[in-house]
Amino acid sequence: MILLFLRRWIRFELARVCAGALALVAVTTLLSPSAHADLIWTPDGGWQVEGGVLGPLFGDMSASKSALEAMNKAKTAQEAGRYWSALSQYNQVIADFPGSVFAPEALFQESMIYIERNQFEKAYDTLDRIIKRYPDYPNFNGIIRQQFRAGDLQSTERPYLVGWIPWFKDPGKAVDFYEGVAKNAPATEYAPMALMKIALLDLRMSSFLDSGENAAKAIDALKRLINDYPQSMLASNAYLELADVYAKLVIGPPYDQGSTRQSIRYLEDFLYYYKDSPDAPGAEQKRNTLLDTYARSQVILGDFYYYYRNSNRAALIFYNQAVTLAPASTAATEARTQIDKIRRRIPAPMTPYDMLFGRYNDHALSANEEQGQIGPLATQAFASHAGQDFVETPGPEVVETIAVSGEAQPYESFAPFLNSPGTPPPPTTVNPPAPNTIPVQGAPASNTSPPDRPLIR
Repeated sequence: MILLFLRRWIRFELARVCAGALALVAVTTLLSPSAHADLIWTPDGGWQVEGGVLGPLFGDMSASKSALEAMNKAKTAQEAGRYWSALSQYNQVIADFPGSVFAPEALFQESMIYIERNQFEKAYDTLDRIIKRYPDYPNFNGIIRQQFRAGDLQSTERPYLVGWIPWFKDPGKAVDFYEGVAKNAPATEYAPMALMKIALLDLRMSSFLDSGENAAKAIDALKRLINDYPQSMLASNAYLELADVYAKLVIGPPYDQGSTRQSIRYLEDFLYYYKDSPDAPGAEQKRNTLLDTYARSQVILGDFYYYYRNSNRAALIFYNQAVTLAPASTAATEARTQIDKIRRRIPAPMTPYDMLFGRYNDHALSANEEQGQIGPLATQAFASHAGQDFVETPGPEVVETIAVSGEAQPYESFAPFLNSPGTPPPPTTVNPPAPNTIPVQGAPASNTSPPDRPLIR
């Protein structure tokens, strides 16, 4: 009996140890990179599971077989154009096997059907479900490619409700798709492409009715492209597009030149970073045109002060600014002509106002007059304070005194003696305090000199 018991116990222990070892090997295999199974479609063989471990250890082979059959039926219907049947089969796989390798692939195939049916928003949302629920899906680049394609089609094609009712075009929805691509795949080549698409679509939708909102969105997308992806092949185009956006906001020389300055800035940046680009000559010509516009705005201001305000000094400031901004421009040539007139003291033609009331007096001083008045004004200001002390002189020093026997004693030179314990205090005489004195009780009656000892306070 004892031998039989020992034999059974040893057999049980061996079985337990072997089962544990087998489980450890299985877990290691499942967690290894080769444990992931991929679905491959071939027209001849249908869906095939390649790589990894499927079913024998942890899966239910009958369930895997059922899911594979449903996927094959769905793909066959999809290839034949029977989209309703395909969508039904794919939805069944997603509902019955949400944690299997088949579910994300079924979602991806559904998105392709939605794109074929012009249900672009539905396709994009289906692809977004894969990113959020199955981040380890191996065909991530395919997802981003399909989302980008959905954006392209949404911006150009007419969408269909439920796959057969024509609906209105909505480029704004395409902008949302591209924003999603830039967010989902910031490290891929699709991100800068999506930002450029956003800018171009916003510019296309821009009009005077939106109060510049779409133009502002386009500018934001282009700046993000330049800042986040400076090495992208689209960065140079982003500089040119930014310059064009701001240039279109320029109304003319008589108006505010903030947009002109911004456009010139991005053109100069482009010419600095991409001076060898074939677009460089055109960018330089645009910059010179904008510089002439900017300089002409200064000439207009100078003309105002020269012709209508009789202020040659103010006019010279703006004429010189025009020459400094764009020395080779037509506006600079006109500014030099005006500067020469002022230097030769040629007055501006009289306006009808000048003929009736005389030339306008701007109450401004010439440079010599202004310099000549600085000295006298400073002298006058100094003389007006000559009789006053800049720093008040303090009065006689106030010394705190103590009245002792009717005489005022400095406080610092006297302190009452401390009586020994148990001895009565000396008699004191209270005298009326002298002016500016502090009466002290218990001071000696006699007017004696204070002892040479430290004061105790």
